[in-house]
Amino acid sequence: MSTYDSLLDMADTMIQESGYQGFSYADLANGLGIRKASIHYHFPTKTDLGIAYCERKETRLLQMEEKLLGVPAGKARLGAYIEAFAYCAQKGQMCGVHAMLSDSNLFEPSLQDAVSKLAQTDLRIVADVLRSGRETGELEFSADPEDLAIIVNCAVKGALMLNRVPPHNACERMKVVVQQLFS
Repeated sequence: MSTYDSLLDMADTMIQESGYQGFSYADLANGLGIRKASIHYHFPTKTDLGIAYCERKETRLLQMEEKLLGVPAGKARLGAYIEAFAYCAQKGQMCGVHAMLSDSNLFEPSLQDAVSKLAQTDLRIVADVLRSGRETGELEFSADPEDLAIIVNCAVKGALMLNRVPPHNACERMKVVVQQLFS
């Protein structure tokens, strides 16, 4: 694996565990056993790293969306969206998108734009999952799918944060309740 990819992988872990503001280039260098100069070679500033991180997350969200399209529309697809974030719960991590959002008011405008685009993609995917489920008649709701996507997205990502503290069952409880909302 290239140093560039290793840096983004380590940044992903650190962002999901501590938030974007919760780590430094020194932490990355120590985690990978490299010099800070090696990081600056690939990402001259932390903003450059953050933008590359957002671009990578965007690609991964779009890949997830492709996989979701292979799942029957309705409860199964909604469940698959929720399950896509189960790995975070197992590791005690936050969603990387929401971890970036929590610090975004402190970012330079270019990074704020990248985070905003990432969050909008995530919301669009959830809205499409809900819309397609309603079209099949399997998900019943009267609200606008875009508005309901905010609620579902916040429930999923909020549960990840709540799951980090005892009794560590917020994600499991959220899964049950979100599915019940559409019965």
